[in-house]
Amino acid sequence: MNPRQRRGVLLMVVAAIGAVAVFASVFTYLNGQRERLGDFATVLRLTEPVDAYQPIGEETVERVEVPSMYFDPEVFLSDLSEVEVPADQQLVAASHLEPGVYLQHGMVRPEPTLTTGEREIAIMVNAETGVAGKVRRGSFVDIYGTFPAVDHGEACAVRVITEVEVLDIGELRTREDEGGGVSGVVPVTFRLEPQTALRLAYAEEFSTGLRLALVSADGGGTPGGAEFCGGDFADLVGGGSTDDASAPNEGGTADQRRVPHGG
Repeated sequence: MNPRQRRGVLLMVVAAIGAVAVFASVFTYLNGQRERLGDFATVLRLTEPVDAYQPIGEETVERVEVPSMYFDPEVFLSDLSEVEVPADQQLVAASHLEPGVYLQHGMVRPEPTLTTGEREIAIMVNAETGVAGKVRRGSFVDIYGTFPAVDHGEACAVRVITEVEVLDIGELRTREDEGGGVSGVVPVTFRLEPQTALRLAYAEEFSTGLRLALVSADGGGTPGGAEFCGGDFADLVGGGSTDDASAPNEGGTADQRRVPHGG
């Protein structure tokens, strides 16, 4: 074997050793990543856009593997059958969904089952004061709104709706307040008669805040009065204020008006 041939063989041996070293390095890295990430789990990913309340089926999703450390089975869906759907209904999107979204439980729901004359309406509720993690789909709640004083009237807290069923609770979102702060809000969906839906829409728009009060599974009992205003509070603590609604107005008569409360 002449020197040129020996040099060629040597180069091939070096290249082979290098290839083996690279393969070993890649294998070691991948094995280390697998050990760090742990096992993998299946998650459903949307393959096309779906509008709110439009059907979601096997043809609109794909199954992808993600590290288990990033997968919470209480949050993400690995199969559409995990969502309980009555036999006469189909699975639909709770809101508009973009392709590429990893499906979570709150993103899909059985289609609405409205009867004649009913309306489905969703409102945004403060996640901390309005839901607090205890109100869930199927819960019955009272809805309270607080309204500021208007035109010498009184500030009032009003029970806008009594004992209404929660159809669905959406995913946590952020909303910028008028003062520039950011708060967490959750869309909550109800099934209501048209007039009651109108009252709720008014309360969401003009109240300074909405709260949900969870009703006992044994029933709501006797809820009492539907509103509590400034004058009621003054009576409760044993005295009024010259600025409240019982004070004389410029014409010398008491202004008994209260703030509108949607019904």
